[in-house]
Amino acid sequence: MENFLNVNRVAFSINGFDIYWYGIIICISIVVAIVTATIFCKLRKYDTDEAINVALVALPSGIIGGRLFAVLFDSGLSISDFFNFRTGGMSIIGAVIGGALGILIYSLIKKDSEKFKYFDIVCSVLLLAQAIGRWGNYCNGEVYGQLVEAGSFFARFPFAVEIDGNYYQALFFYESVLDIIGFFFTAEIFICVKNSTGYTTAFYLMYYGTVRTILEGLRQEQYILKLAGMPISQICSILMIIAGVAIFIYSYFLNKKRKALKKW
Repeated sequence: MENFLNVNRVAFSINGFDIYWYGIIICISIVVAIVTATIFCKLRKYDTDEAINVALVALPSGIIGGRLFAVLFDSGLSISDFFNFRTGGMSIIGAVIGGALGILIYSLIKKDSEKFKYFDIVCSVLLLAQAIGRWGNYCNGEVYGQLVEAGSFFARFPFAVEIDGNYYQALFFYESVLDIIGFFFTAEIFICVKNSTGYTTAFYLMYYGTVRTILEGLRQEQYILKLAGMPISQICSILMIIAGVAIFIYSYFLNKKRKALKKW
């Protein structure tokens, strides 16, 4: 399959070992997210080391979760492919679930009364990382939607991408733009809103859950991960929205209680 705009998947090779743009872009997204999280922690008056600590926990658990989700639900993969990363197959939804489990364990070990603080640190920059990471899909020639009528106004980038002479909805680009927009909101909530522990996490879950619920429905049938015939990523996205609403309600009353105790 021809990649979008004829971009070569391979950035360069070392002694015959190919280095892909996808991996480079993902690494860039991680570094940018960690640096940004460190700056945000300083502005929020948190210990800046927390950004590094949380990253060291969330990254490996997120990678495991993302890969496990893919090999379990992608019909082209099996659990035996788990360690064969170069065959492809990573799920952002799975990475979010895996990362969340890692942060939960970390927060329990820390025994901090503000347990959502660690989730907030990650969620304040996660959409930024995802926005950058989606361009790895661009280089791989993946994450696109339905066929766009040839010759129409929308049969061009950035509305669509050309693959083997046909144009398809550029879902990777749609999500990248929406993630950037969402990032400004998570950054604003995390840095500027007082007594807001948990709100950044809640907003991320509601916002990204909504984005994925909509965009997942635009994918071509063969690229939708399924469990018992049901679109598992879309189901998880809806559950993210529900979890976000629940966390917001819980955090609202908890922060209100803490505020009242401080005044007292």
